Order: sequence, then structure tokens, then C-alpha cells
Amino acid sequence: MKKILRFAVCFALCAALLTANICIASAADGFYSSVEMLTIKNHIEDDVDLSPYSTVQGACSDGKYAYFAVMNGGTAVVAKYDVNTWEFVEEKSIINMGHSNDMTYNSDKDYLVVANNAPYYDVITLIDPDTLEPIKDVEIDEDIYSIAYNASRKQYVVGISGSYDFALLDSDFKVVKEYDGKKTGYTRQGCDCDDDYIYFVQSGGSNVLVVYDYSGKYVDTIPMTDSDEVENIFHIGNTYYVSLFYYGNTLMRVGFSGSSAIAYKVSYDANGGEGEMDSTRVHYGVTTPIKKCEFTREGYFFDGWRVQRDSDDKYIGYRFGSKEYEWLSEGEIDRYLLYDDEEPVAETVTHGNVKLYASWVNERYAIDFAAGEGEGEMESREVAYNEEYTIPESAFTKEEFVFDGYLATRECDGRTYGYRKNSDQPEWLRPDDVEKPHLFRPGDKVHSMTYDGRVTLTAKFKFAYTFGGDGTTLVEYVGVDEKVVIPANHGELKTLAQGAIKDNETMTELYIPAGVSSLQKQAVSNCPNLRSIYFEGDLPEEIDAGCISGGQASFVYEIIDDQPFCIGIIADDASIPLIRTHEAMLKRNYQIAFPDKSE
Repeated sequence: MKKILRFAVCFALCAALLTANICIASAADGFYSSVEMLTIKNHIEDDVDLSPYSTVQGACSDGKYAYFAVMNGGTAVVAKYDVNTWEFVEEKSIINMGHSNDMTYNSDKDYLVVANNAPYYDVITLIDPDTLEPIKDVEIDEDIYSIAYNASRKQYVVGISGSYDFALLDSDFKVVKEYDGKKTGYTRQGCDCDDDYIYFVQSGGSNVLVVYDYSGKYVDTIPMTDSDEVENIFHIGNTYYVSLFYYGNTLMRVGFSGSSAIAYKVSYDANGGEGEMDSTRVHYGVTTPIKKCEFTREGYFFDGWRVQRDSDDKYIGYRFGSKEYEWLSEGEIDRYLLYDDEEPVAETVTHGNVKLYASWVNERYAIDFAAGEGEGEMESREVAYNEEYTIPESAFTKEEFVFDGYLATRECDGRTYGYRKNSDQPEWLRPDDVEKPHLFRPGDKVHSMTYDGRVTLTAKFKFAYTFGGDGTTLVEYVGVDEKVVIPANHGELKTLAQGAIKDNETMTELYIPAGVSSLQKQAVSNCPNLRSIYFEGDLPEEIDAGCISGGQASFVYEIIDDQPFCIGIIADDASIPLIRTHEAMLKRNYQIAFPDKSE
């Protein structure tokens, strides 16, 4: 019987982990709530010409200038700023441009595009970035509240009014594809996009950045730490900016790295090994292999990576009885999930980075033997991790008990090999989780019993006697002693049942306690080495023919005043019953000593 006894690797590498979309780590170290989000923060000063306009709305940039729509009622001002100095350049008042909720720059056609929103939901306004004069209004097929342009794709991203859904439009504002958005409960504001992701900023007590990819797949909702109402989002190079409505007629510009919002860092810990490894940066949704282990540990080999995230210190693993892995605290984990070298990862969860701890397996481990409640000694054995080892015979004994097998426990985590509740598959379990222990028997084949340290095989014993009939009947004896003294079971034992002691090749002497009044047919049978039978009390009244058979012409004794008196012989022929001797023997006329076992 071959046993694969291993912790953390069992069930660890399922087929799902070999795909690119693996939930492994946490995102957005730039937005992690314990970290200051704002890498750039300054106010665009309240220019005198903007003083009547109290609400910032859309914003965008052509890389040289930034443009802000600031509105009051039905009139909006488009203000232009130099992005190198953030000094005011000029402004232009434009009427009938609605709420001016969002803006974008089309670099292919060199114009600004304003999403009017209320009350002109299906109208956009094109503006000359040099003069800030309107070029024309365009009626489109969707009611929208936000807009962003991607020059690489020649497409617009628009937020659909009255919903969290969004769409892709071609450069002529025709619908290419519509997607269902995540219902976050926040107020929808502006949007932006790059070659990989689509970003929506939303507000409502706090601010969030909601991220999708171009297949419409929801990526993440990332909290933004500033509580002022966010209005729009745009980027210049790799830096993203949001404008916040800041009371006092000023605009607040906040900058952050777009990659930090949808990327996380994977760092590597030698966990007892030696060496150094650089971290890996993973962009959400972009398949990236973790690194091959470069750590070493003398006497051990690398077995995989254990994953922990820094946002709440949880690990990836399995709960008790679960076949599904999840993020769990250390006390909740029944077994860890291990990741292979260079395994591809892509997806993530909100907040923080992750750390991978090298998991090590000792090249050799020790097997110790313990007597448990028995007596005796057995030498330890050192084996290689993958070496097949045969469980040896037990040298431990316990009076009136018979060896039943070895219970395995391991030093590294204190676990015991056994069965969960309602399971027929043994595994390494915490002691409290063991419904029934698994006992290894001599001759069983095992290997890889522990990944570190020692395994102890403790001898377990079972009572050699089985009593039935409320303790009045000996049903079975399975011991291997030469001298067998049947216990009186607290004076309750009355009967030796048929087959109670049979096929026993080691027993040479049998002692039947006082109080036994009945020996059923073949109660003691096929015990070829049985030489002497002793009745420690009066002879049973009920003795069936052939109750004792298959011995070596066994002598029968009655113990009187602590002395054995021979009262008969059991012949080899099993059909001949116990022979009662003549009256003289019963009157103790002579005594026969114990027979010589060497005869």
C-alpha cells in the first residue's frame, strides 16, 4: 500500500492555476488607504475672469496645454493652462454647452470634444484648441455624460447617461460596442483611457477610480483618499490627473501614476534560504510570470511559493474540508496553496502588494518510533524524501493488549495522519480535525511523509479480548502471548463462546479464570502449540464435547490452594471431550508439576 504523505502540495496545483487569469495579489499601492495618494497636489488659482464660474466640470490635455470647463448655469468657460508651469493662458466663454460634464482631445483631428450632458445628453461640441472657439455641435446616437479618446484605437470611450454602462464609438461617433458597467452606487463623473484600460472617476462621500479593460471586463474599484468631489480625469504622458471641486472657486489638480492604480509588486522572501531576488511588477490583466526561485538552502529543495498579501496579511489556502482556495488568515488555513516557479499571473484584488515565501522540503527526514502506552525500544531511521520505506514489525508490547498499528505525527506542524469527518481519504490533519486516525501496519509502503524535521510512529494497542453478552462472554482473543491468562472481566465472565480462541499458533499455556461456568463447543480450537490448560476455579458445569481441540495432547489442571493438580488430558482427536479423571485425582492424591516445554 503506497502512501503519499505530504502537506501543502496536495491539491495545491490544480488546473485552474495554469491559466493566465489567476487571483494572486493586491493592486494599487499608490491608492492603498494607509499610503498618501497624492503625488502632485496644487490649486489652479482663481483668476478674476473665472470668478463667476463656481463649478469645475470636464478637463483634458493635448500634452502641451490643459483645458478645463468651468460652468455657471447655462454658460461655461473653457480655461487653458500651460502644463509645464500651470500658469493661466486664456479663457473663452461659450453658451449653450450644457453641463460641460467631460472633455477629451482628439489628436488625429486636433480638436477638443465636450460632452454637453444635461440638458443636451446626445450632443457633443467640437472646440478649436488654439482659439477656444466652437467648431460645431454634433448630435450622436447615445446619451452620454463622459467621453475620452484613444488615438491608438481611433475610438472614443463614452459613459452612457442614466446608467453605469459604457460604449466604444468610432472616430465618427458611431457605436462600436456597448458594455454593462459595475453598479458601484457612486455618482458618475468623467472618464479617461489609455491603450490598455478605461478609467471612470466617481464620487459620493469619497472618491473611487473604476477600471475596465477593452473587452468590457471589470478590473477593479480603487479608493482615492481625497474627500473633495472628483469631477474629471485626464492624463499627460504616464501621469493621470483628476480635478476636484474645491469650495472657494478654485480647481484642485491631483496627479498620480496610472500604472500604480492597476499594478502591484510581487516581492520574494527566502524564508530560511539564502540569496536575493528583485521584485516583479504585474499590471492587472497582463499575464506576467513570477520569477524562478534563485534562493538556495543547504539540505533542502525548493517546492513552490506561498502567497501572502500585505493589505491584511492573509494567505492563499484552503479552509477545513474545502476544495476551493481563497484568501485566509493563518489560523483559518487548513493547507496552503503553492505556486510554481514562473507561473503566470494576471489578476489582483483591491489594495497593496504581495510577498511570495519560498517553501522548502528537507532532502532527508527522520522516522522515530515510540512505544506509546506499551514497552520496548526501536531505533530511529533516516530516509530520503522520495525514498520508499517499508513500515517495520513492532517491537513494542503491552500486557493484555495486542499491537494494532502505528499512528503517524510530524514535527514540523504537529499534524496527525488520519481521516476527516465523512471522509475515506487519509491526510495530514490538525489533531482537532481528526475524526479517526489512520494506522500504518507492518509492510505498508510510504514515502515523503514530511517536508521538514521528523515523523514519529507511535505504537497503538487494542485490548486482546473481546467481551459480549454484557461482559459475561469471551467472544474473541487475538493476542500473541505464549502464556494467556484470560481476565475475569471484574468477575462478570461466565462463558467462553465457540471460536473464542482459535487458530492461535503462539499460545502454549491457557489460564481460565474462576467463575467461568460454560465452555461452548470449539471454544478453544486449532491451537497447535497449546500444552497446558489451567482452571483457576471450579471446573465449568457446562462443557460441550470438543470444547477444547487441536492441541498437543494438552494437560488439564485445576488450581487448588494455588497449586496445579492434573485432572485430565486433551487428546489430539478434536472429537474427544475434556477427560475428567478418576475420583482419586480429584481428591488430590497426587500432584503433577508443570510439563517441561522442551519435551
